[in-house]
Amino acid sequence: MRIQTGIYWSGAAGPGKNQDSLSLQHISLQRGECLLALVCDGIGSLACSEEASGCVVHSMTDWFYHEGKMLILQNSPKEMILLALQRQMCRLQESLKILQRTRNIQTGTTLSGLLLIGNRYYLIHIGDSRIYRIRKRIIPICKQKYHTVCLTKDDSSREGYLLKCLGMAGEDRALVESGRIKRKTGFLLCTDGYYRGSQSARIGQVLGPLLCRSGKNRRQKVLNRQKQNRQFDRRLELLGEQAGKAGGRDHMAAVGILIG
Repeated sequence: MRIQTGIYWSGAAGPGKNQDSLSLQHISLQRGECLLALVCDGIGSLACSEEASGCVVHSMTDWFYHEGKMLILQNSPKEMILLALQRQMCRLQESLKILQRTRNIQTGTTLSGLLLIGNRYYLIHIGDSRIYRIRKRIIPICKQKYHTVCLTKDDSSREGYLLKCLGMAGEDRALVESGRIKRKTGFLLCTDGYYRGSQSARIGQVLGPLLCRSGKNRRQKVLNRQKQNRQFDRRLELLGEQAGKAGGRDHMAAVGILIG
């Protein structure tokens, strides 16, 4: 499988510091291409929220290159990787509790992450950031050319109040699950400031066309790949600009992944 990635981060949507953090790690091992993508949104109403989101991203990235990499090299089964991710979520929660006790503050952050190993993905999620999956429809009578589904559920009330996050309400276990990856699939991880300006159908319309096939010969494939790289970043930027025009005042972070 060929993996293409793009990121978007904007601190210009509203006043103050951007509490959103992201990480994108992409390596090639014997099992194929492996990837870790993360987005975190620090809780702005609490103290040191940008530090909380940054701490979680840094810890998860460190986990990927140490424990995660060893699990991949040892060809560990799905169940062992899921258990390792659950343990890491507990470590993240404990780290934020120590930060709060040391500083005598209250802080917290959301987390949505995707770990890709071979033909399987591992999803971790808590809070109201989101992970979308985009696929091209094969039914010709459908009006929507691309099928976009949100793989996560917002941990928030009807009034929009956050019910779960790492730090303040992390005792509630985060969502950790796994699934198979199909070719010609896209993923979008984003914070709430980014997705509130775009419906899922709009996300599919903007990013879906990049899932089209490459050219038949090698030269054409290379040219198409270079063109797609430029288009991918621009389309992520367009979705961010659309969120701003829709009246969004929150900061934004997004990671896009295309699997060929």
